[in-house]
Amino acid sequence: MVTRQERALRNAVIVLAVATLMLGGLLFWSLRAMAILKGEAAEGEASDVAAAGGQPVTDQEWMEELQKKHGDEVLLSMLNHIVVGKEAVALGITVTEEEIERELKRGMSGYSSEEQYYNQMQSELGMSRQELREETAYRLTLQAIATAGITVSESEIDDYLEQNAERFTPRKQMLLSLIQTATYDEAGTVMDRLEKGEEFAELAREVSIDEESRRHGGKIGTVEEKDPFWPEELLKTAAGLEAGDIAGPLQMDGGYAVIRLEKLIDPGKVDQEELRGMIRQQLRLEQAAPLQQVERDLRAKYDTAIYIDNSLQD
Repeated sequence: MVTRQERALRNAVIVLAVATLMLGGLLFWSLRAMAILKGEAAEGEASDVAAAGGQPVTDQEWMEELQKKHGDEVLLSMLNHIVVGKEAVALGITVTEEEIERELKRGMSGYSSEEQYYNQMQSELGMSRQELREETAYRLTLQAIATAGITVSESEIDDYLEQNAERFTPRKQMLLSLIQTATYDEAGTVMDRLEKGEEFAELAREVSIDEESRRHGGKIGTVEEKDPFWPEELLKTAAGLEAGDIAGPLQMDGGYAVIRLEKLIDPGKVDQEELRGMIRQQLRLEQAAPLQQVERDLRAKYDTAIYIDNSLQD
């Protein structure tokens, strides 16, 4: 379970992570487009990929449109992967499976399960588990390159911890499920149906107006006891429940909620070694050049050449 302090440190790089994953999701189509545009499509592969009103859309037309809309970004992403890989070899940088796994676990914070996280990434970014691992490895490698040679002392970490003591205080976390309705009366009806023995997950899928949690039987993942993005009354009520208890109606943005506490999680003691390692890396990244600048510098260092569009040249 990821704690509040880990989430706080991760916020500084989350935008880069999402952007990298989105570009990585397009790599497959770029490679396939190259093969098709060069006439190297697999033998026996159908040339038409869709049709409307009897008019076909060919594989090549589709790929050409993808190239026009996303070609620049995908090409730069492919080049970045090449030069980052070369620089990692030159510097002797290797990202371990353990580091990749730890980073993926942090990304799963707030999801009710590993399966939900991967399903969401597939739905939103079109990326498989393997593609997520590859892009996570790339991002960690890029960060290691950017921070190579930058040192942070133990006293600097101590100072950071002291200045941000409140951020690193462990908070209890609650694994919650929710059914959201538009009106108080509708939430009351939900409570009545639950009291008569209906299953929470099935009822959530039937009536909840919160689309994301509805797909998962009402599960919203873990929420901290003082999370500023949730109504105070809702969190206070949830914190007073026993596992399996249901409460409502509770007012929230966009309507009313009926909640069920699935599990109350005591975060326990923080792994100080891991925490200090995260802070060290965060402070190093703050001193490093922006990661996009690092990519540009590496493309220049390794004599990157783009032949199809001069506007992409640095």
